Amino acid sequence: MRVGIFGGTFSPPHNGHFNAANDFRESMALDRLLIVPAAVPPNKEGLDLLPARHRLAMCRIAFAKIPGCEVTPIEIDRGGTSYTYETLTALSSPENQLFLMMGTDMFLTLDTWRRPDEILRLATVVVASRSFDPETTEAIEKKREELLSVYNGNVVFLKNVICEVSSTFLREKIAAGEDVSEWIDDGVLQYIEKEKLYDV
Repeated sequence: MRVGIFGGTFSPPHNGHFNAANDFRESMALDRLLIVPAAVPPNKEGLDLLPARHRLAMCRIAFAKIPGCEVTPIEIDRGGTSYTYETLTALSSPENQLFLMMGTDMFLTLDTWRRPDEILRLATVVVASRSFDPETTEAIEKKREELLSVYNGNVVFLKNVICEVSSTFLREKIAAGEDVSEWIDDGVLQYIEKEKLYDV
């Protein structure tokens, strides 16, 4: 079974996340797509994250229309800092072929993550590029060559255009009372308003 893993804080999940997840599912012919909200991402330790229950609930609303997609609390249930290699280890089995999606920024720092050797051993890394400028393309190809020369494994690139909007940008607009319906699912917006998230 081809199983995709798409992790993040998802605070809030937005249309860019949805489009990337759907492109990932279609491009890699996935049987299952797991959305994995992080408990505490290593690069965001010390930040005041929205409680996990809210991020899980928003993800379940945001990704509900993608066939074969499910939101899993695997990292939240494990607690503590969320290390990708631990999640891949937990999901690994002879029946599963794992595919891990990440953006360009994350891929360019992959060699600094905990156990990049295990990540590349356990999953095919799928890089969704946010832009197509020559410098970025050259940087990610160079990083791919570096990683594979050290760790082997498999890295592929999605050619689809990813929405440039960020969750940080959207949180700021929501807190300011501005309209974000262009970027966020109506159901997620209703949840944010109902729960009074992001100082709404």
